[in-house]
Amino acid sequence: MKQLHLLLMIACALTAGSLCTAQAEDSASATSVQLASDVWPPFTNHFGQPRIATELVHLALAKSGYKPTSEILNNWTVPADLKADKYDGCAAIWKSEEREDYLLFSKPYLESRIHLAGKKGNDVSITDLSQLKGKRLALVKDYAYGELVESLTGIEIIYGKDDVTNLKMLISDEADYTLVDDLLIQYALKEHAEKCEEFLDFGQQSLQTNPIHLAVRKNLPGAEDMIKKFDQTIRLMQADGTYNRVLRLNSIAIDIDGDGQKELVLADVNLGIEAPTGGYDVFADNTDAPKLPAKTRYSIRDTIYNGWDAVPDDYRGMDDVIPDTREEGFSIFGGDF
Repeated sequence: MKQLHLLLMIACALTAGSLCTAQAEDSASATSVQLASDVWPPFTNHFGQPRIATELVHLALAKSGYKPTSEILNNWTVPADLKADKYDGCAAIWKSEEREDYLLFSKPYLESRIHLAGKKGNDVSITDLSQLKGKRLALVKDYAYGELVESLTGIEIIYGKDDVTNLKMLISDEADYTLVDDLLIQYALKEHAEKCEEFLDFGQQSLQTNPIHLAVRKNLPGAEDMIKKFDQTIRLMQADGTYNRVLRLNSIAIDIDGDGQKELVLADVNLGIEAPTGGYDVFADNTDAPKLPAKTRYSIRDTIYNGWDAVPDDYRGMDDVIPDTREEGFSIFGGDF
């Protein structure tokens, strides 16, 4: 009996050793991918700072069998650096005809949607910024606002280092308006609802929308396969709630099953409250994009439920919350907002 027990222990040890060796070999054999971006909160930033696009791309590539790293540059030299083969790709970039000559682009996995924000009581329904004559408009220097601001006259332009700084300038009455990304607005409303209600108003319409892609060099070995795997993994992450958790949002609205109608994908599940009725639209400004149906369907942990009543009772507990493992230490605005 003792001999049998000893043999079993040896067998278990050998099995465990084999598994560890296999895992180490898999890790060692993973293809390294060196990405580059500039500081563009909340999408890209240095480690420890809000950088949701970088996190989404890193996680999706890691799940696809790659070993991604990112270098954050002080200036936007990424296109030229990629042409010179200095890096393999960029985690968050806009597509253009010129860039398509030397880069392969993923499907869009996020959108940058620029909205007008103003001091409380200011008209934020304005879509033509020329109507802001005589007002103070806070912008980020060298940000690609394009035609939105190129021909503006009679407006006092004030430059802040980033969108968060510009929102604070509205609160301190140093500016009347600013342009800010919709996702940052979602974070502001989530983290500082009372202060936003007291001091800020946000426009509902996007003034400029740009799809965000992962792009890698066309001459990078295995580039097409990498993009294909990335696109597939992102879709899986959107369906199982991983995407939500990286974005720190309770729900997103997206067409999971390709039927032309959006579902609400829930990450944090607390079914002791009323049914959620809306979520962050991943692709909100595409006129051909599907809309939420009259009877909302919910996707929870890879399963779609046709209406709130169809959600199993097993979920209906006040403590039944899918943990946000990335939430600790995440604050876009800091304690002085």
